[in-house]
Amino acid sequence: MAKFVLAGKTDCPYYAKVELLADRLQRSLPHFRIHKISILPDEWQDWLQDTCIKNSWKHEESPLVWRELVHQGGKGVYLGGFNDFLEHCQNFYNITSDMSEELMQSIAEENLETKLNLIMEEQHRASLIQPLHIWISSALNPTCNMLIPSLLSAEVLSQASAISLHLLDLEGNEEELESLKMETEDLALPLLHQVTIHTDLQEAFQKAEIILLLDDRLSEDAKDAQPHQKIKALADLYTEYGRLIEARANGDVKVIVSGGSLVNLRCSFLLKACSIDSSHFVAVATQLENEARAAIANKLKVRTSEVTDVIVWGDVGDGFYIDLQRAHVFNYDGPIKGPPFFSQPVLEIIYDREWVENDFQDIVRCQQTALVSKTCRGADMSNANGILTLLKAWNGMATPSQMFSVGVLYAVPVIFTDGQWSMVPDVTVGEDLKQRLQLSASELRKKMSNEETVTSNENAAASDDKTTSNENTGASNENTTTSNENTGASNENTTTSNENTGASNENTAASDDNTTTSNENTGASNENTRASNENTAMSNETIAMANENTTMSDEKAAPSNENAAMSDDTTTSSENTAASNEKAATSDENATSNENTVTSNENPTDEEKA
Repeated sequence: MAKFVLAGKTDCPYYAKVELLADRLQRSLPHFRIHKISILPDEWQDWLQDTCIKNSWKHEESPLVWRELVHQGGKGVYLGGFNDFLEHCQNFYNITSDMSEELMQSIAEENLETKLNLIMEEQHRASLIQPLHIWISSALNPTCNMLIPSLLSAEVLSQASAISLHLLDLEGNEEELESLKMETEDLALPLLHQVTIHTDLQEAFQKAEIILLLDDRLSEDAKDAQPHQKIKALADLYTEYGRLIEARANGDVKVIVSGGSLVNLRCSFLLKACSIDSSHFVAVATQLENEARAAIANKLKVRTSEVTDVIVWGDVGDGFYIDLQRAHVFNYDGPIKGPPFFSQPVLEIIYDREWVENDFQDIVRCQQTALVSKTCRGADMSNANGILTLLKAWNGMATPSQMFSVGVLYAVPVIFTDGQWSMVPDVTVGEDLKQRLQLSASELRKKMSNEETVTSNENAAASDDKTTSNENTGASNENTTTSNENTGASNENTTTSNENTGASNENTAASDDNTTTSNENTGASNENTRASNENTAMSNETIAMANENTTMSDEKAAPSNENAAMSDDTTTSSENTAASNEKAATSDENATSNENTVTSNENPTDEEKA
């Protein structure tokens, strides 16, 4: 049997011509089969590239034709494009196509329109399916495996037409999550629409309508941490959960927090991180209820299901109290018997108040520990059953009088009506119970305040590091300022030195002017040599005074040079000062001669006096 696969762009006229020729052959030949693959124009290149890479082919244009040796999906034998297929039909079947270009183009446009219509119909059909989005955190927890089969049944979620299950595990292995996904799909449950797996919070809680938080076990790194560090880790995780739930989840989301410890504390962190109404959050205590019912049933020799209306108060898993004020027992073999619907208050049958207040409470508290020591695993089955029971009630599958113990800050007795839970109004809270609740609430607040203290201490430590850094920076700036002030003082001294040097240069210039005058009067001075010699003594005294002034100028220049040496930036100024001092020394020598000349000019000769 000959089977050909025709692939091409929906708007390609050559694909249209090949398609019609193949249809003609299929109608004429009983064993000739075709399979058509129509690709949108903007998706053609990517599809062609992937197909050629997969089959090691080289092809560039539309259409692409190949033969399959067996039914669809078998190994393909590359045939070629438009011309290759026409040549093959001509050689093997002695048939060809004489379709005009106008008809080819018309069929191509029709193909494109048909393809788009089919896509729109598929999208519309998909939009009619509104799956219920359920998110499960810590999905590799054994509780999740026991939840999934019942969770995807109409018995629990009767109003759902389809369910999209999203499995989230931040510490889990992606391969293990993939295995759980395959196992879930293998259940072939009619309500299951799709299963997705997630190992980060990038898409967590998108469109969530039911969220089951099973994060009862910390990561391997946090297991050996101190208690306050464990609480801090849970606070960080559930605070982030709360922000994401508020930003991404459905407005009518139902959030169930379950586990064996810190259940109410985790629920409190969630509520603190978002502004969603508290009626959308519950911490499950159904597991404790069932364990208490089992303990009472064991004492009264009845079945566990025949004990009802047990109340759990306080912090689930840590500081709870089992209250039997509303508890009843059915089919009890005592002095008073009745039909199956007849029940008796438990406290009227159990007269031992010592057992109720002490031994009974300890039995329930130690139940999980005893189970773990015997089976080396948690009470996963009981935990899953408690979640499913609560979900049924929350979705309207419980009687109005049926009571459950749930809560946010601490567990209280509630009833479910029209998808909302409310506290049972006629429950008696005595002084002893009130003190227990106050103690439980104070312990919970203490844990939350300790977590806030740890956070504030970490922030304070970070702030101290920044303050120390700022202080060091300030000290560095002060040193820099002092250095700049010293540099400024050095520059001022250098400026003073330069001013003194300038004055010295001005004196030198004046001396040069006097020298010029002296040279002009040299002739007269020579004629009066005798008078000049008489005044030599006066001239020498004047020279000594000039030398003394020069010495003082040098002394002033010396400190100036020392100050200039202190500043690297004034090195050039110091060199200029040294040069000016050399010039000053030269001027001193000239000053001596000029002063003699001036003195000589200041003492007129006898002829001038006459």
